[in-house]
Amino acid sequence: MVISADNLNLPQASESRRRVLIAEDEILIRMDIADTLRKQGWEVVEAGTADDALAVLARDQQFEMVLTDVHMPGSHTGLDLARMVKQSYRHIKVAVMSGQHRPSDDDRHLFDLFLQKPVPNIVSALSPLAGNIDD
Repeated sequence: MVISADNLNLPQASESRRRVLIAEDEILIRMDIADTLRKQGWEVVEAGTADDALAVLARDQQFEMVLTDVHMPGSHTGLDLARMVKQSYRHIKVAVMSGQHRPSDDDRHLFDLFLQKPVPNIVSALSPLAGNIDD
């Protein structure tokens, strides 16, 4: 499901499935990641911008993980999103990905995992974080 600020009809959370919110403006990358995670049993909600992801989180906080790109259009970057999730939704793990940006030491507290794009196997890349979701 793709969410925009105009379309906030969210699916109900399933208690038996892990939920991830993907914030990625590159639609083909987002679709590929979403499809791969769905095939592994994840419930996926997609957002094309950090602003849209924040709108989703304002209505539904039942996510185990937020996966966000760093560079996105809109008023917030992926690092802004990560910061807000860490401050307001402490139970949600945050993974940040980028093909161009390497996080500074000052940014490392904003997320639980950094992924350098391209990510050849997203399931394996997220497994260290997914394994700690219940912590």
